[in-house]
Amino acid sequence: MLPLSQAGTCPDDLKEQAVRRFCERPANFPTGRPYNCCESILLTLADAAGLESSAVPRIGTAIGAGVSLNGLLCGAISGVAILIGAMYGRRDSVESPLPAWDLTDRYVREFITQFGAVNCGQLTKLDLKTPDGLKEYFTRVHDYECTERIRFAIEKAADILSRRKQE
Repeated sequence: MLPLSQAGTCPDDLKEQAVRRFCERPANFPTGRPYNCCESILLTLADAAGLESSAVPRIGTAIGAGVSLNGLLCGAISGVAILIGAMYGRRDSVESPLPAWDLTDRYVREFITQFGAVNCGQLTKLDLKTPDGLKEYFTRVHDYECTERIRFAIEKAADILSRRKQE
């Protein structure tokens, strides 16, 4: 597997690819929705890293939008954590989880420094379970604030994962 920095795609291209996946609304919107934050990040980073799995983007579907619209952990954190686990997680209980934990911890600290919180509800200041909250999310937050978090996630994940290959 190539490090992301050598995968043939520059981080700016990866950021915009993830944002396109996140923002492109299907023809049957709002029943069908664009890929959520976690799915968009997983698809983009997995493609860039050469990580092929039929589980991507399925493993991120219930996690995006603060875990199924519940305002919990931001999908921009979850997506990066899942990819780190897929690439550097342990294969059995004898192995140490510390390498994956350390990489994820580094990312979470940088995310908090940049955005001040990790929970979707704190970041968006909306209740996505209400019709008004979801409407405001798609008009004011989704294509603007959330895309900045997605760009940040792709940039930092590419940096962290390429540094990991050098360590």
